[in-house]
Amino acid sequence: MAATPNSSHGSAMIARISGAAAFLFILFLSSHHALAQADLALVLAVDVSSSINDERFKLQREGIAEGLESKEILDAIASGPRQTIELAVVEWSEDQSVLVDWTIVRNRADMDSVLAALRTKPRPRVGYRTNVGGGIGKAIALFDSAPLVPERKVVDVSGDGEQNHGKLKAEQVRDAAVAKDITINGLPITSGEEPEVDRWYESHVVGGDGAFMIVANGYAGFSDAMRKKLALEVAGVSPTIRLGALE
Repeated sequence: MAATPNSSHGSAMIARISGAAAFLFILFLSSHHALAQADLALVLAVDVSSSINDERFKLQREGIAEGLESKEILDAIASGPRQTIELAVVEWSEDQSVLVDWTIVRNRADMDSVLAALRTKPRPRVGYRTNVGGGIGKAIALFDSAPLVPERKVVDVSGDGEQNHGKLKAEQVRDAAVAKDITINGLPITSGEEPEVDRWYESHVVGGDGAFMIVANGYAGFSDAMRKKLALEVAGVSPTIRLGALE
């Protein structure tokens, strides 16, 4: 059936509106890229629930510190278009504690205060059970106070157990983060009571543009997994397998 004048006019108007919307979207992306002052805003959200005993807690803290001060991370920062990232660290269990508030990092010297906090500050008293959703939620809230406009926003969640506490499920908070263009990456630690926690992280934690996870095979492998993961995140590179373990 031939189109009527009104239907043709309506189709043309829809096409113009769609074209204008696409143009505005491209303009928005271009302006955001131009306004960005940092290549990455990264929040490390670290499990410190009761399954993380004192020995494991020390291995976690030192593993993060070693990763951040590694040559791979510093080279990745220096290779970025703005040669700048901003970093924060949250430790969580039932509640959450900000170990390191936003720190702008351009070189090794800028990392000193972060490393000092990781190596000297006492373990926070934030409960015993595992509230992954609360940890992610606290990380999301921190982006509202980031000092620089970032090109990318990433939350790096590490832990050794599934959520067993909290009002909001991890996947609910993850989906809210993804809706805000925040990527959630995972570093599950497969040891102890929940050796298949990586499958849970894949289904309930990881999400967003370019999201991936790296599995730490026990706490002995945590430092190496964290170093590899941080290098990928700072460089803005995802593994060829979107969700997988790196050996």
